[in-house]
Amino acid sequence: MARLFSKLKAIDFFKKIPSDLTEATLTGAWLSLLAAVIMVFLFAAELASFLSTTTSSQLVVDRSPPNELLKLNFNISFPALSCEFATVDVSDSLGTRRMNLTKTVRKMAIDVEMVRVGSAVEDTSHKPGPKYDEEGRFDEDQDIDITAPLSHVNFEATLARYPIVIINFYAPWCHWCQRLEPTWEAATKEVHDKYPEWDGRIRFAKVDCTQEMELCRDHFIQGFPSIRVFRKGHDDIMIGETHQHESYLGDRTKESLVAFADSLVPSAGQPHRKHAALAAAPQTSGCNLAGFVMVKKVPGTLSFVARSEGHSFDHAWMNMTHLVHSFHVGTRPSPRKYQQLRRLHPAGLTADWADKLRDQFFLSEHAQSTHEHYLQVVLTTIEPRRSRHAGSYDAYEYTAHSHTYQSDAIPSARITYDLSPIQILVQETARPWYHFLTTSCAIIGGVFTVAGILDALLYQSMKVVKKMNLGKQG
Repeated sequence: MARLFSKLKAIDFFKKIPSDLTEATLTGAWLSLLAAVIMVFLFAAELASFLSTTTSSQLVVDRSPPNELLKLNFNISFPALSCEFATVDVSDSLGTRRMNLTKTVRKMAIDVEMVRVGSAVEDTSHKPGPKYDEEGRFDEDQDIDITAPLSHVNFEATLARYPIVIINFYAPWCHWCQRLEPTWEAATKEVHDKYPEWDGRIRFAKVDCTQEMELCRDHFIQGFPSIRVFRKGHDDIMIGETHQHESYLGDRTKESLVAFADSLVPSAGQPHRKHAALAAAPQTSGCNLAGFVMVKKVPGTLSFVARSEGHSFDHAWMNMTHLVHSFHVGTRPSPRKYQQLRRLHPAGLTADWADKLRDQFFLSEHAQSTHEHYLQVVLTTIEPRRSRHAGSYDAYEYTAHSHTYQSDAIPSARITYDLSPIQILVQETARPWYHFLTTSCAIIGGVFTVAGILDALLYQSMKVVKKMNLGKQG
């Protein structure tokens, strides 16, 4: 056994030198201290590097699952587009076309200042008083032509004379108005035969909006025909806490119109809420559209436009001026994910990093103006260092280019989006523990070896110098 141990000693890599053969020097002491300081500094730097993570960015082909839907979130105000006709449509390059989305879209009436309309007190100070004859009273014996359109001259006087006035705001060029005209004339005659002038409880009338444009605009008429119900001089009704216009949206037949008139005469003051043909039309001129739509990940268009199955629109009257409060793609990140994005995003995050259209105002300076916003959407996938809470998640960004042009088509606001097939992949990785261990050993061994070599060189140099000095003295 002793002989075996003696043979094992022959392969010892670290042969020892007897202590009586070593010599301590002051130079060696300073080099030892310097080497120790360098090793501590390099070890601390290596430890900090090991505890930190590195981020790498690369471009890859979009790895989204097939048939995955994309969420488009919007909040846009149109100060001159009535909620009665405002619609949201979406179409894409695959031929998908969805009209008048309502399930995930909320409409809110706003005024021209784009302020939400809540409860308000009726203000009639702007309305002129009814016109009287020279004796200061209505001429009860004057002939009334029930087929002649009302004008701004006799409009208020007509409202003041009858408890209930049903007015058809029309345009001669409108196809739907042309279809309604014979029915309206027949219903007007039957109603006035049943309730003659001496009865004075109800009146059918009409207004030609091509001749009385200001009058129609004052009553927020945007689609033709619009049939409004005026009770005691106004058409206001309360829906919740909001003032609305009272409109007729029933069948456009003589029987339906006459039946509707009969249902109104007993009330002669308050809306008959159970009548199916009654509906509320926004009292204000504007509309705020907010919500989201789910679309396929192919090029498409989100359109905001006035549309109604039974109405026509004068394109010259349509004003698509709008304010984009927000428009972002995908789901907004939580505060924790937002902090991860700020830390890992290759270009950093600006205030509008995911919402380039935020708080931008687009004005229709000319008639028949259409606004188009072209968005190029890029997907960035963040893969943080794996932990108990972290996981990969997506962030969508886009560039926006806006343009306004005049067209013969009905004016609209269009958001055209196109998704890039290239995805930005940001990965956060940590150094393996064995890299840290290897580097630490290299630091200790390397500094110790270099310091030993320097010490040996200095020691031998000093011995040579001493010998040379002794030779000169001898």
